[in-house]
Amino acid sequence: MGSGGLISTLKPLMENLSGTWLSANTNTLNTKVSEEYPNNQVPLTDDNPDFSVKFLDINEQKYEDYYNVISNSILWYVHHNIWKPPEDEEQYIKINNAWNHGYLAVNQEFAKKIVELTELTDKKSLIMLQDYHLYLTPAYIRNKTDNVFLNQFIHVPWPDWDYYSVLPDHMQDSILNGLLSNDLLGFHIPKYVKNFLDCCEGFADSVDYQNCTVRYNGHETMIKSYPISVDTTSLHELSENSEVKKYESLINRIKEDNFLIYRTDRADLSKNIPRGFMAYEALLRNHPEYRGKVKFLVTGKSTREDLDDYKKYREGIELLIERINWIYSTNEWKPIEEIFNAPYELVMAALKNYDCLMVNPLCDGMNIVSKEGPLVNKTDGTMILSEEAGSYEELKNHVIKVDPYDVSETADALYSAVEMNFEKRIKNSNGLKEVIEDNTIYDWILDQFNDISVKF
Repeated sequence: MGSGGLISTLKPLMENLSGTWLSANTNTLNTKVSEEYPNNQVPLTDDNPDFSVKFLDINEQKYEDYYNVISNSILWYVHHNIWKPPEDEEQYIKINNAWNHGYLAVNQEFAKKIVELTELTDKKSLIMLQDYHLYLTPAYIRNKTDNVFLNQFIHVPWPDWDYYSVLPDHMQDSILNGLLSNDLLGFHIPKYVKNFLDCCEGFADSVDYQNCTVRYNGHETMIKSYPISVDTTSLHELSENSEVKKYESLINRIKEDNFLIYRTDRADLSKNIPRGFMAYEALLRNHPEYRGKVKFLVTGKSTREDLDDYKKYREGIELLIERINWIYSTNEWKPIEEIFNAPYELVMAALKNYDCLMVNPLCDGMNIVSKEGPLVNKTDGTMILSEEAGSYEELKNHVIKVDPYDVSETADALYSAVEMNFEKRIKNSNGLKEVIEDNTIYDWILDQFNDISVKF
C-alpha cells in the first residue's frame, strides 16, 4: 500500500463496496502474485476478500513519462499553483513527448483494461476514476462503450482559469475533453467547481452555473462538490488499540511538560513545511520565555524522491531543522524532534496528544490530517489551519486561520495557540469534533451515490 491520503481514505470504502481496484503495477512481485489468481485479480484478503486488486503492467519508460514528467512535475504543480513553465524549446519538446508517449498512452491502457473488465458482466458498470492521473481515460472509455456510468473525483484543487491556462493549449483541451466525458464529476468544495466551470467557458457547448452542468458534444456532465472526510468509526477504534497506546508513552516522553506543536506530512512542496518551522523559530526568537517550554514534533514521509525538486526540498527541511536545533537547544531541551517514516500507530499517538496541530499547506484539495487529528485528539488541542486547505471551508469556525505564505502571521498564530485559555481550547476542540463527525467518508460516497442514482 502507498502512503498517500487518497489510499487510506478509499480503502475502507472499497472494503464496503466489494469492488475491483485497478492499479498501475510498479513492482514485479505484484505480477508474480497476481499470476496465481483467476483473471489475475488478487483478493484482499485471501480467506475473506473485501475487494480485489488488478494490476496494469506498464512499460518502465512510459510510466516515467506518465507519472513523473507529466502527472507529478506538471499537473500536480499546476493544481497547486507552483508550476513555472519552461523557458526553452527543448523542455517543451520533452514535455510534449512525455505527454504523447507517456500520459496519453497510459490513459489509453487504463481505458482498455477498464473496458475489458466491464465486458465480464452484462450489467451496466459503475466506473469510479480517481484524480489527475486519469484525465483522458473517460473519453477513451466513452468511445468504446456506452454500458458504463463514469464518475470521476478530483482530489486536488482545481485552479482558476488564469492559472489553468499556463498549460499548453492542446493539454488544456484534452483534459477538458476527458473530464467532460464523465457523467458525474466531483470536487471537494464549491470554489473548485466554480473554477472548473469557468475553465469550460469557450470550450464546451454550454455552461450552466445555476445547475452546475456542462454540455459538450451532446453529452451533459454534472459537476458537484463533495467534501471528502474520514472513517470516524475506524479511526476511533485504531486510536485505542494497544500499539497506539504503546507509542503514547514515547510521545509523552518527548512532550514532557512542554506545550507540544505537531505536524505530519509527506515531504511535498505544497505542504509548506519550511515556513512552519520558520514561524516556530520566530516564536522562539520573539518569546525567549518559551525556550524549554514549547516543543515541535514532526513525523514525515519522503515522497517522489526520484524528482530533483523533491530531493532538494527534503534536504532543505533537514538543514532548517538542524539550524534551529543548533541555535536554540539547551543541555536538557531540543526544540524540534523529528521521527522520519514513522508508523501510522505512532502518528495516531501523536495526534491524540498534541496541544497544537499545524496544517499550513500552500494549497491542498482537502487535507485529511486536519480531520483525523481533531477527531482523535484527547487533550483539547487547537489547530492552525491554512485558508488554502480545502478543509478550511468546513472547519474555519473552530481553528486559527493563517495565510500560508505569511511567516509572521503563522508565528503570531503559534503564540495565540500557546496562550489560548482552556475554555476556548475546549470550545474549538468540541466544535471540530462535531463538524467532522457530521460528515464522514460514508456521507461523502453516499452523496455521490444519490446523484449517481438519478442518472445511472
